[in-house]
Amino acid sequence: MKHVLIIDGLNLIHRARVAMQDAEHGCTFAALRSIRSLVERFKPDVAYFVLEGVPRRRIEASEGTYKAQRVGMDDAFRNQKRQITDLISRHLPVIVTRHADYEADDVIAHLAQKHHHEDRVTVVSTDTDFIQLVSGDDRRITLYSPIKDIFVEAPPYDYVRWKALRGDGADNIPGIPGIGDKRATALVTEAGALETFFTKKPETRAIFEHNLSMIGFEDLAETWGQTTFSSPIRRNDELRGKLQDLGIASLTNDKTWPKWVGSFDRMWIQFPSLAA
Repeated sequence: MKHVLIIDGLNLIHRARVAMQDAEHGCTFAALRSIRSLVERFKPDVAYFVLEGVPRRRIEASEGTYKAQRVGMDDAFRNQKRQITDLISRHLPVIVTRHADYEADDVIAHLAQKHHHEDRVTVVSTDTDFIQLVSGDDRRITLYSPIKDIFVEAPPYDYVRWKALRGDGADNIPGIPGIGDKRATALVTEAGALETFFTKKPETRAIFEHNLSMIGFEDLAETWGQTTFSSPIRRNDELRGKLQDLGIASLTNDKTWPKWVGSFDRMWIQFPSLAA
């Protein structure tokens, strides 16, 4: 059984941006530092950095409102995102993964539940949607929240059904009017409560069913072959030169560089035999 580390890529990049928002290449520096820290902590056999595609079905099903409230990236952030992706995909034994037609959430779920179904998996993200992966008695998959520095435990109820009642403001998915956290919990934990609620308010069932389809992970089985995977090559001197050109001296000085790049040695020894 391998240990697989799956990093929610854009989630990490956004956190890196907040951490180093004033420096010219601060986001790139913080992202690379974070990846090294995760590799040091979890010592994975295989690691993925999963990027976003376009969730076409969800956008169509919501008539364009899905995540429509989110502010787009400015040029500086977009450029650093491109830098980070390029550096990882070319120079680190971390597989950059993306499916053009699906979100990172769906790709991560497929990697954890199906592609690596016999392995131990750690998912790194602050996105609560991944609580779906740790529900039930299967302890093979764990969810690590880097901001809180904790492993997130599954609630004692069906999280997807709870969230379908409650809605998801982060994704612009409205919940059922009048349903708060406590009411949603009662409806999904008390026997027969949800069906009784729908009997009294039949118009809410359609909202609930719609939300279930928006919140649950997509099935990528038929299109998994369209997923892209990077093929990095170990060229440490070239990587160091690129980082020096960006002015990231704190990673590339003679004292720090051997330690930073050495964190990936164990993974390179096994790479690419364990790659996707």
